[in-house]
Amino acid sequence: MKLTGWQIFWIVGTAEVVMAVWLRISPAVEIAKQDAWMSMLLSCVLGGAITYLVVKVGMQHPGQSLTQFSQELLGSWLGKIITIPYFTAWFILSGDVLRSFADFIHLVLLDQTPVWVLMMMILGAAIYLTGTSGITGIGRFCEIAGPVTIITLLVSFLLNISNAKWRNLLPVIGDASLKEIVSASFAPSSFLGESFMLLVLLSFVSNSRHILAKSMASVCLTGILLTIATVTVLMVFGTAVAQELRFPYFMLVRSINILNFIQNLDILVIFIWIFGVFAKISLYLFMTSYEMAQWFRIKSWKRMIWFNAPIIFIIALSIPNETTIILLQKLWETIVIPVCAVAIPLCLWIVTSAKRKLVKTDNQ
Repeated sequence: MKLTGWQIFWIVGTAEVVMAVWLRISPAVEIAKQDAWMSMLLSCVLGGAITYLVVKVGMQHPGQSLTQFSQELLGSWLGKIITIPYFTAWFILSGDVLRSFADFIHLVLLDQTPVWVLMMMILGAAIYLTGTSGITGIGRFCEIAGPVTIITLLVSFLLNISNAKWRNLLPVIGDASLKEIVSASFAPSSFLGESFMLLVLLSFVSNSRHILAKSMASVCLTGILLTIATVTVLMVFGTAVAQELRFPYFMLVRSINILNFIQNLDILVIFIWIFGVFAKISLYLFMTSYEMAQWFRIKSWKRMIWFNAPIIFIIALSIPNETTIILLQKLWETIVIPVCAVAIPLCLWIVTSAKRKLVKTDNQ
């Protein structure tokens, strides 16, 4: 299984952009008010820093995934222990995304269909793609879904120009302090910091040339699109309304009405979100299955799909309400990102550098 640099670009972008635009605008507006777009720009910087760190760590161990090089650096037991937070994070995120997706489709489109049926449908499709094509198939899917998603986002922004009011962005740094603007950036940066998936994906890259630049560009593109989406939501709805909307981007698309002819475009956006959720669930199902097979030293990683898919489904089914989803997202922001995207990769980088210096010293 191999990935190209551009497939890495589109995998990261497709997995991040849909959920970030869908879920992270309202919390930022609630804290930073009309200056939420500044928070999004800051989150882009923070996400880029995390991406730089994890790519540097991954490139120091070519051809090896997280489970493999962590055991090589720290020994079998300690190396396995530090991967446990990653498994926990990926399972929880997959369940959270699956439940959020099913709840939304149930709310706006298929209100007579049980939520568990909707979850089974998307999870079944993810099992098929992951089991038949692995990461290569996921990469190829994202090469198609990624550009379609970005084009759809840009078109939806342009079609809302007639509804936009620039005065909704004023005053700049008026109702929110710099501390609040920084605080509001943490939630979206936690979604952009999801790029620590590269600790696994880089082991499949066939040519590492320009891989850092493409990974950084993917996260920056996501951050820029998130910023544009936030600006558009603020200009169309204003602060008071935007912070109360559960899915502000979806409502943004619903508000498109040009000459009473171009309207009801929200169904297209639903399909785009399905693409993003499908890519994300497939990606995390593959990563958990592949890494768990490495963890237990199982030759066929595909066997783990039949163990991991039910776990994801049970987690999604166990989420009782929206309050729990918000709590899980807060957990991702305050614990998972500091531990899995910053602390552990930084420790691995330090250990790798120290060991290489010791080897050079011994050789001299």
